[in-house]
Amino acid sequence: MACRPAKVRKTKAENCTKVVKSEYRKITDLPPELLHMIFEYYVKHERWTMKRCEATCPVLREIAVKYFEYRCLGIAGNLDHLMAFMQRHRRPPTTVQSLELSGVALDASLVNEMKDLFPNLKDLYLEEDVSCIPPLPYHPPHPAPQPMQLERLVLDSPRHGGWSLCGMVHILSLLAPKILVIDLFLDDGMGFQDKFDPSCLAASPADEELRVHCSYTPGLRRLTELLDGLSRTLSPEHLRSVYLKYDSEADLRALGALLGRIGSNVTSLHLDPNRWSRWTLEERQKWSDPFDDWRMLDIRACKKLETLILSIYAGPRENIKFQRALSYVGAGLLANYASPTLRTIIVDVHGIERPTTLGNRAVLKLQEFNKVVTAARFPNLQQFELRVRVTRELRENPYNCQKCKDAALRALPALRARHLLSVCVGL
Repeated sequence: MACRPAKVRKTKAENCTKVVKSEYRKITDLPPELLHMIFEYYVKHERWTMKRCEATCPVLREIAVKYFEYRCLGIAGNLDHLMAFMQRHRRPPTTVQSLELSGVALDASLVNEMKDLFPNLKDLYLEEDVSCIPPLPYHPPHPAPQPMQLERLVLDSPRHGGWSLCGMVHILSLLAPKILVIDLFLDDGMGFQDKFDPSCLAASPADEELRVHCSYTPGLRRLTELLDGLSRTLSPEHLRSVYLKYDSEADLRALGALLGRIGSNVTSLHLDPNRWSRWTLEERQKWSDPFDDWRMLDIRACKKLETLILSIYAGPRENIKFQRALSYVGAGLLANYASPTLRTIIVDVHGIERPTTLGNRAVLKLQEFNKVVTAARFPNLQQFELRVRVTRELRENPYNCQKCKDAALRALPALRARHLLSVCVGL
């Protein structure tokens, strides 16, 4: 009997899911030339953002950062890190168009460094506790560097000190903004600790538009001092537009002095009382416009004036000084000081509580503008606009706005007949 063949022993199958380890090439292993080509393609076609770039590894970030745009930058505190970062890369500084600095100590050398580093910078915001204490007298290097060309410069003062008057105008003299905006927000008792000194100036900036706003602080003449300093800092040939949010008689007289020195080419003047800087409702209700006599503001130097914007606050009758009609200042200014070159006159009336106020010959007395704004006095006039700002209570009734408009049209028949009058009613 033949022997049975032995059974073949079954072998256990190998685990087919086992991963065979091998070395992979990473993107960081690519030559820098290829990495530059990759990022340049994706930035151009895929619109990568800086947020995506920040999630990559340091090797890629160092290359990718050269292809991103830094249109708006905000820096608080130490500026050295930003300057060092921008100096390491060629393209990012050229993309910066707006820069906001806070908590920075500025000087002439730093401003010149920024001018060279950010050739396309348009808007510069210096806020809060930015400070500058220039050496007095300041001696510009020879030859003196050209000022930084800007579209807009905003100087925003802190509530607890920071800017000095000489420091503010010194930095301004190192720059050449077309639009200069100065916002003063200081607590009671805070103000400039120094006086204007012409020796702090590096140049006379050619600003075309000046906008100045000041918060309310009783008895503090800091806005007057600032306007006096600006009148001896800005170039008189270039100033075209002036906006002032005034708070006192001294502010208006200082503005008149400024216009007398550098206002010969001003074509637009906007005056706005600073009623809303009062912190409480009770203060605002007791407030009265300090501009109660047209003789406070001499604008005769503005011989090329084309646009004049005046504000009238029709508040409680008991708050009006000397009980004069509210149109007294505006009509007096137009009759005695305004240039005959005016093309546009805008009268902004605030706080109208009832439509009958617009036709009242004792309180508002709009009829005075019919007598003053004549074709003989202003031969180039193209528009007389009356902006009526009613209270919220009056606005709730939709018929009240039309009543206000009709009352204004009846009060100014001469301007209406000449097709110059436009009336806008709103809050």
